Amino acid sequence: MRILLFSILFALCESQRLEKARSVWVEQGLVRGNIFEIEGVHMQMFRGIPYAEPPINDLRFKKPVKKARWHQELSATEYGPPCLQFMDFHKNDKFAKDNMEKQSEDCLYLNVFSPYDNDDESKTYPILVWIHGGSFLAGSGDTGIDINIVAKNLVKRGIAFVSINYRLGPLGFLNYPNGEKLDGNFGIWDMVMALQWIQANMKQFNGDPSNVTIMGESAGGAASSLLALSPKTQGLVHRAIIMSGSSLAGWAVHRHSQPAYAIDNIVQYLRCQKFISESDTREVVGDEYQNLMKKDGKVKLCNYQHMKINCLTADMQLDTKLDCLRKELNFTNALFRKALATELGVSKMVVDGDLIPSSGVTLAELNARIPIMTGVARKEWGHKKPLFYNMHQKGGLTRNDVSEQIYRIIDNNFHETTSEKMSNSTVQLLANATLIRYTPYLSEPSKGFNANQVVGALQKIESDIEFVAPCQREIEAYAERGVKVFAYSFDYVPMDTIYETERKVFALFGDKAVEIKRTEKEKNDLKEAFHGLDHAFIFTKGYTSNFEIEPYSKKDERMSQLLCSMITNFVKTGDPSTQRFSWPAYTVNSTQHVSINIPPKLVDGDIHWPDANFWNVEAELISKYIAIDAETAVNPDADLTNEERVQLSAYRRSWYALWVIVIVLSLILWSFVGYCTYHKSKSARNKPYDNILLPK
Repeated sequence: MRILLFSILFALCESQRLEKARSVWVEQGLVRGNIFEIEGVHMQMFRGIPYAEPPINDLRFKKPVKKARWHQELSATEYGPPCLQFMDFHKNDKFAKDNMEKQSEDCLYLNVFSPYDNDDESKTYPILVWIHGGSFLAGSGDTGIDINIVAKNLVKRGIAFVSINYRLGPLGFLNYPNGEKLDGNFGIWDMVMALQWIQANMKQFNGDPSNVTIMGESAGGAASSLLALSPKTQGLVHRAIIMSGSSLAGWAVHRHSQPAYAIDNIVQYLRCQKFISESDTREVVGDEYQNLMKKDGKVKLCNYQHMKINCLTADMQLDTKLDCLRKELNFTNALFRKALATELGVSKMVVDGDLIPSSGVTLAELNARIPIMTGVARKEWGHKKPLFYNMHQKGGLTRNDVSEQIYRIIDNNFHETTSEKMSNSTVQLLANATLIRYTPYLSEPSKGFNANQVVGALQKIESDIEFVAPCQREIEAYAERGVKVFAYSFDYVPMDTIYETERKVFALFGDKAVEIKRTEKEKNDLKEAFHGLDHAFIFTKGYTSNFEIEPYSKKDERMSQLLCSMITNFVKTGDPSTQRFSWPAYTVNSTQHVSINIPPKLVDGDIHWPDANFWNVEAELISKYIAIDAETAVNPDADLTNEERVQLSAYRRSWYALWVIVIVLSLILWSFVGYCTYHKSKSARNKPYDNILLPK
């Protein structure tokens, strides 16, 4: 049997050699994994360890509950099921595709890959905890993870590596009022419980619980940023590596108006009081839309739901509403999940007064305490296509076309970063300033309006709003508090071609998806490093989220060695400097960052200066501008959402009712006082005494 198992494992991964099985005790019981020899290093691998009870039934929409004891040895040789996916970002992931078929609500599992020394089984190593990205809507602890490359790039360098699953979409980020606070952020609470499990158990896997670094990219970067600042993680986290994400970004933590994932908002979609846009769903789901309609849209309920939630009625109390959703809300319909996520957007964290005490720069200014390494790619949204901006079918572009797109970006993206809502006139003012700042060539009509040039400008605007500006603001907050922060810009672009692989469904070929390989970057094309490209040099050999470098050159390998040396040095010592390159911390008096490239360079000033300055200083000032037109009556409700208008109307009705009651009570009181005064004046005791004789 062992020979057969060995043969299977060897066939699955040529460079892995099974040495032996290993069992260790954790708080909950005995768990069994395997020890492999990979890339010349002995690595112990435990996959699919449950760190919390399944968040189902009565545990839905609650903080995670610590896993109970098990009484038989638990096999941890396969990845646990990914959490239910609300977008298909990783459906066809090169490494996680098969496991994605097992996605489930029972998904709170983690994976451990750590060095193993036959001669000293008690030796411990610094721990690196990976938090995957995916807009808090998709991904898992095994997406984009090549075990062999993890062994080579991290474990071989003396790092104990842990990856985790956490709840996504409404299951992880639905929120509801609890007194003066909000309950929510369940996906982030999952991460906190995983960190608690690491503190209690990682020593058994040769990890050092006194030296834990969290690392994440995109949404995982925002989560890492938040966990580094949250008062609930003191003692659980000692350093953080934040890649292309920040908790200060508007898309990460909710700022104003009703949160999209508020229970009342979601219930309105479930009860058909609000309707999901079919055109938006069709656009996001793409060519697979019709296929999913055939497969999952058989029952024609509103918003692509499979079944009506019978217990969900009008005027329910919160506890009853929650109990109903825990029992009957069904997310098995893939089209329903994607449509709802398309409508609601990124699953944002919310200020709950507990895990997250505040939002924006205040969060970092008051809570920065552990060293961080943080940065962005040269042009984060550089791979976004003209289709996203509705530019793919545009012939002759006009200034109005571009102005409309910039206005939309300001309203949808920058608006999320402001502490208060802006009026339409203020948004327009800022959009005009942005147009001049990013598209100066549009002031020269003789040059025309080149679609590629316009798309490039829109990509740059979004990149700066969503990544560069919040990253720089976080860097400055850490520096102001005197906490070490190492800033970078990932600028490396491979010399060879970058391909994007997609799977599409075409009616001509039936329901079967067809693989399409598209060239993202041709040789010698001056593209810039885009969102997630750095991932391809840490966990894989040139692959990241359906993008792949072919061929993977010696220079790419050098980039991988450099980046992984920086990361592992920071994990071990808190300093990412290498033997050949000194990386100074960013301070108030020495504002420097590193351009990660071949070779790396030290750059004076802020990252991508002056782009962040425009948004953090100039745009911030403009956002506080309030236009006053003396000839036009200002409508104070003009910029409110429908939900806010409903709430405001309710408050006004309550206010009017209160005044009516006050007036009525006043009339009654004064009537009573008047009556008493009149009655008293008629009393015999108050009549004049005519029979009294006064002396003359």
